[in-house]
This record gives sequence, C-alpha cells and structure tokens, in this order.
Amino acid sequence: MSANQKIPASSYFVHRNSVLHAESVPLDQIAERVATPTYVYSRAAIAESYRSIDEALSPVPHMVAYAIKANGNLALLSCLARLGSGADIVSGGELARALKAGFSPDKIVFSGVGKTDPEIAAALRAGIRSIHVESAPEIDAIEAIARELGVVAKLALRVNPDVDAATHPYIATGLHKTKFGLELDVARGLLPRILRSPHLRLEGVACHIGSMVLSPEPIGDAVAITAAFACECTAAGAPIKTLDAGGGWPILYGNEERDAQGRSVFGRAIIDGIQRGGAGKLGLTVVVEPGRSIVGDSGILLTRVVYVKEQAGKRFVIVDAAMTELIRPALYRSYHAAVPVVAVADAPLSPADLVGPVCESGDFFAQDRLLPPFSRGDLIAIRGTGAYGAAMGSNYNSRPFAAEVLVDGGGFSVIRVRQPLEELWRNERGYEG
Repeated sequence: MSANQKIPASSYFVHRNSVLHAESVPLDQIAERVATPTYVYSRAAIAESYRSIDEALSPVPHMVAYAIKANGNLALLSCLARLGSGADIVSGGELARALKAGFSPDKIVFSGVGKTDPEIAAALRAGIRSIHVESAPEIDAIEAIARELGVVAKLALRVNPDVDAATHPYIATGLHKTKFGLELDVARGLLPRILRSPHLRLEGVACHIGSMVLSPEPIGDAVAITAAFACECTAAGAPIKTLDAGGGWPILYGNEERDAQGRSVFGRAIIDGIQRGGAGKLGLTVVVEPGRSIVGDSGILLTRVVYVKEQAGKRFVIVDAAMTELIRPALYRSYHAAVPVVAVADAPLSPADLVGPVCESGDFFAQDRLLPPFSRGDLIAIRGTGAYGAAMGSNYNSRPFAAEVLVDGGGFSVIRVRQPLEELWRNERGYEG
C-alpha cells in the first residue's frame, strides 16, 4: 500500500494465492460458513504472544496476568489458563469468567476504582491472589466485608507514580489527574491503618501507567518508584511479596511514527526498575497485566462490502460491520489497517472512507485512507482487532453481537454464535406480544 495505509507484518494472517488466510484457513471460507461481520482469532498467535512475554520476565519470579477486559471470550480465556496464565480482572463478571475458564484463584488479581460490596465479597470468598486498592474508602469497605466473612483480605496498594506514558489521554492512567491509583503520600498514610488491622494483609504494591506505551522507559521509571515504595512498606512491617508492574505493552497498528521495542526490552526495563528502586534483594514476584499485547494481533474483524457510494467527490465503502462491533476508531480515532481478503495485484489506490451502516457520523473505520477498488460483496479484514473489539461491542441500532471464530491450524470453530434477533429483547418486560 502506501504510507497512508500501512499493514503491520503478521505470521498468522497472510495472503496465499491472493486469498488472506488465518493460519491455514482461507477467510472467504469462514465468511461463507459463518457470514459477516465476524471476529476471527488465531490460537497460535495468542500462544506465541503469551510465551514471549513470559520469556521476557524469565530471569525473575513472575506471573503474567492476562487483562480479561481486552477480550473475555471463554475459549480464549481457557486457552490462556492452560498455558499457565493468571488473570487481571476489573469486575465481578470478569471474576466469574476467570473462574469459569479455569484460572486458579491464587492467580487472579482484582483492579479497578469502583469495586462494589458484592464484588469484593465474591473475590474474598473465591480466595483470589489480591485486591488492588485504589482509595481509602475502599480499604474501609474491604475490611468491613472481610470481618463479616471471617477472612483476611490480601491487598496490594496501587500507587500512582505520576509518570507520563505518552499515550492517548483516554488510556493514560499513571498521572495524578486521573481517577486511578493512590498518590504516594496518601498510600504512605494508609500503611499504619492497614498494618494494625487483623482483617487486612498488605502483600503487594502495584502500578499501571496506561496502555499502548511504545517505549519501555516510562514503565521502567514507574516500576522504580513503585519498588522504592515496596521497600518502605517492607520496612514498616508489611509482608510484601509482589510487585505488579501493570500492563501497557504495545502492539503495532500500522500508523505509529516509530516501531515499539520488543517484549524482551520491556521485560528488562521492569527488572531494571526493581533494581533501581532498591527492591532487588526482596525477592519479589513480578506480576504484569498485558491484554492488548497478547490478543490484539491475534484477531481480525471480517466484514463484507454492502455498497460503494460516491458523494461530494468522496468515495464511501460501506460495510456490514459498524461501530457496534469496533468502536475504537470512533472513541479514540484509532487506526486499524484494512485489507482486501482477495488481493488484486497492482490495484490502483484512491482515498476512501471505510464506514458502517449505523446512524452516527462517527461510525467509521478509516477516513481518507488510500484503499484499492472495492465492489459490493467484497470481503475486507480489519486488522489488530483481537483486543477491545468484541469486548466493547454494543446492540446500538438493535444490531446483534457479531459471531466469533477461533482458528487452530487448518480448522476453526465458532466460539460465539451470532446473537439471534429475539435475544435483543429477551430481558425486557412490560410489552404486549
């Protein structure tokens, strides 16, 4: 293509004999059998990404806790659980999914600023690894519930290191002005209160500065600050065992001004940060919470052209997928490469908007993108959609949730059937009919 339409390299989504394949399965075959729009994931891509992150942290005791919010499909979760992954959750629903998929409770960490009492109680009953505390009132709630249940709640303090992740402001979480985490002075002030409680045990410290952090330096700096705080907690008498470095490991969508560095570099930055923070001798287990970097490149959104429309000197390629399937471009103006499933050699490129049928001007996947000619019925694969695609789907305009497919070598299985229309109103009441 051109500089206006970069296609990130992939070993798992490759054109063979002009037809785009997921591993060894032609995508037009999936479209014929499952219809569109459909999410298609590569099991091999997920496994390779998990193992590369696991290897990046191999010099130290560690746990990779997959961030379920990126994609919570049970088939993908069970695949990761079998690989040995832990889970990072942010809701009671994600706790239920993690347990259903086979994650061991002692490999589950619970993040988030607004955990409800029922969610906290469910986590304590399940015996998860730790609850990441993000406010003083949350400590009060956890202690009261732990007392009522007669258990000791295992906690980690999520500190806000005020490190700029240099990412989109909507996914930056490590600055003081965000809702996330505790400022260090506040966290220090909470230490005595936690240590004297018979129902609380402070076993970890945590940080997370944001998503899509292209450079490892900010993550390393945040870890160094967090490691120094771990030393303070240990000196105060807390049995600190874990340092959670959060997520943020990036993937390439194709429009980045520079390539992200490899996963091994991010691993070294985290390990170096622990040393710089003075916690190297504490023997801490390092936890990381990647989501996008495990499943993002594993998926594509397969969609079909409904119409091609010329208007006011513009070309609109209208497809059957919409912001209801992939809201990231509307929400963040995110870039996703879009490639024809059947490639035509030396096809001329011209600007086009790739749009969906939803009644919003923000319903687009690409604007003024140099794209080849498309005709009604052509298939398009929207790349890098394994994370925050189906997970952020909606029924706006009464559109059913898309199907999801998992490819494994030369075969595939439907891991989420397309939502039947009658399910759109299944839980509604008060109508005649």
